[in-house]
Amino acid sequence: MKKFLSLFLIFLLLFPFPGYSLLSLEEEEKIGKEILQEASKQIEFIEDLEIGAYLEKLGEILVQKGIKVSPFHFRFFLLKDKTFNAFSVPGGYIFLNAGIFDTVNTEAELVSILAHEMAHNLSRHVARRLESIKKMQLALTAATLAALILGGGEIGQAVGITGAAVAETKLLAYSRADEEEADRIGFEILIQAGYTPQAVVQVMEKLSRQSSLAIALNYKYLLTHPLPSERLSYLYSLVEKYSSNQGKTFLVSPDEVYFKRIKIKAKIWSEEASELIPRYKLQLSQSYDPWVHYALALTLAQKRFYSEAITEMLKVLSQLPPKNYLRLDLAEIYLMAGKWEEAIKILQDLNFETSNSSEIQKVLYLKQQYLLARALGETGKLTLAYRIFKDLSLESILKNNLYFYFYLGKICSSLAKDGEAHFYFGKFYEIKGDFRTALFHYRKALSFLSKTDKMYLEAKEFIEKIEKKR
Repeated sequence: MKKFLSLFLIFLLLFPFPGYSLLSLEEEEKIGKEILQEASKQIEFIEDLEIGAYLEKLGEILVQKGIKVSPFHFRFFLLKDKTFNAFSVPGGYIFLNAGIFDTVNTEAELVSILAHEMAHNLSRHVARRLESIKKMQLALTAATLAALILGGGEIGQAVGITGAAVAETKLLAYSRADEEEADRIGFEILIQAGYTPQAVVQVMEKLSRQSSLAIALNYKYLLTHPLPSERLSYLYSLVEKYSSNQGKTFLVSPDEVYFKRIKIKAKIWSEEASELIPRYKLQLSQSYDPWVHYALALTLAQKRFYSEAITEMLKVLSQLPPKNYLRLDLAEIYLMAGKWEEAIKILQDLNFETSNSSEIQKVLYLKQQYLLARALGETGKLTLAYRIFKDLSLESILKNNLYFYFYLGKICSSLAKDGEAHFYFGKFYEIKGDFRTALFHYRKALSFLSKTDKMYLEAKEFIEKIEKKR
């Protein structure tokens, strides 16, 4: 996350804006895209379709029920980092470390963090930081900027990275007034969306109980989001103010087992599998826990020990409550192992009810269909796979998943739909932040697509923006 904050500072310093006025929404969107592009080169993003869709669904609910009208299209990205941190950048781009899942115990606590970051965006706090930086007339040399990107080392020592890092921390820190405003707006968003306001206090209490050393090492969230005792008191007063807001708490996933499963998946993604496998095996040798078997199964699959992973997952299915999403995990391991028919059999048997009010069923249905389309494509059923992928492409909560576009591009290529193939490969590289390769594919797409095609117009718009910037 340090590298990410450095990248953020760089774009704050380099992006031109007139006078001391706040950025326009278009300027904020431009900055957000550029930060995402550079961050993608420096930081490992977790591309788990289900977790990504889950975060997008949470954000969608907060906008629809808690904000009503938003100037931003919020996008959420999960980073492979086991520390507790979250940060928002201009344009509604919100980044979370996977380590956040280690601390939160409920969906409401997770949502309270998302709402707080969204509140910082809605309050234009970043635009105010820009104004302050402009007034300071701060300038950094290219060498210092390079050192910040590289995170120190010999280059950092040569240009005095320590001083730059200090400046970075001070400039990016939100003021107490910023935090109080984000707390208040975040609370209002939570209340309107139907979540319990106590969730944000529960999260902050957990952080405040940590020693100073633990906070410095593991909770860098507090470095950019300071939590003095006065602010915690203010949070308590907000909870008391909204204590009359009683009733059933809204949850995308009211199933506690589901959230526990998501926590385990995020932990596995945030740490090295080679370190987790012996740790889980040691735990099982000391005491029995079916959830450790589950964690071990997913970790083994990540390291491509598929036979062992399947054995462990079959144990899980016989020991934990019967849940369709656990069978979905087994199907995914079969898919990873190249056992296409076994995966297809499970996926076609699963039934996730999407007609009721359960939002999480919709997320699980999307994942089921995504895995089914991939497996069908591998077995040569390309037309059916293509049809499923095209239906999924209409779902807004999948629009930030780059590997969705990669596999859709592969299917299109196999069907000789060259225009679509290049377009979707262009989307893959655009989201990944590799604009140069994205340009190549978008230009190729133009040579195959009709000029009235929506994909043609979108590719053309991207090309023109990049060429204008150059």
